[in-house]
Amino acid sequence: MTRNRIVTALLAGAAFCVTPVPAVFGTPQEHQAAKHEYHFRQEDAAKLKQGYKDRAKVDWSHRGSFVAGGRLPDDWRKRMHAVPAALIGELPAIPAGCAIGYIDGYCVVYDTGTFEIVDVIDLQ
Repeated sequence: MTRNRIVTALLAGAAFCVTPVPAVFGTPQEHQAAKHEYHFRQEDAAKLKQGYKDRAKVDWSHRGSFVAGGRLPDDWRKRMHAVPAALIGELPAIPAGCAIGYIDGYCVVYDTGTFEIVDVIDLQ
């Protein structure tokens, strides 16, 4: 009986030794950035500007500021517009778990779970 307990304890201890531990690299922001990698190209700005005729309606002096690594504002759903499918086809592939939208004169690629901005291009 004692031998069975010892063997059971040894096997249980061995299970802990071989259990993989997830690797953690840097800060949560660095981990998230590594998860979603996207970059607009310089030529994308001209294509996107042509796709938005309502850019004249943007109040350029009072619009928000969006930066990669930042978060979308709380009211982003009211202000975000879809990027036309024809334009999406001309852009680099959007990473899984991300979406693209147009807000206040910017096109942003953002994480749909955290609403963190992966990349942004100013269309002013």
